[in-house]
Amino acid sequence: MAAPRKSAQQVAAREKARAKAQELTTRHERLIDLAAEFFEQEEQAEQIRAEARERADAILAKAEQDAEAAAKEAGAKVQQMLDTGESRAAVAARLGLSTAEVKRALDGASAGTSSADTGDARDAGTASTLAGTADEIAEQVAAETKAA
Repeated sequence: MAAPRKSAQQVAAREKARAKAQELTTRHERLIDLAAEFFEQEEQAEQIRAEARERADAILAKAEQDAEAAAKEAGAKVQQMLDTGESRAAVAARLGLSTAEVKRALDGASAGTSSADTGDARDAGTASTLAGTADEIAEQVAAETKAA
């Protein structure tokens, strides 16, 4: 059998090179597509987080309003107890509060000021309640995000 001609060897080498180049090009294009999909998913994840933060902020704002309303109602109850003729010290003892805390409850009920505006220590209980509520809200948002 005769040896292949040099031109036939060159043609075969070129075909082999083209096949390898096509294989690399196909692989490269697939990697580009995967990278694009990665960035789309990252953007979607950030959007989900942003929406969850907005929902959590709205829930926390509502909780703050509800907590302030409850604190005002508590102050009103303290005032009703005082209106029965009971002394502040007796009301404080009955509620397990100091007389200063009773005064703050009354001030909060009559003035209707926000705890964030006054910075009073009376809101330590409200703050801990809200912190617990915030944890519950975070869990709820996480569950909603997982479900979506």
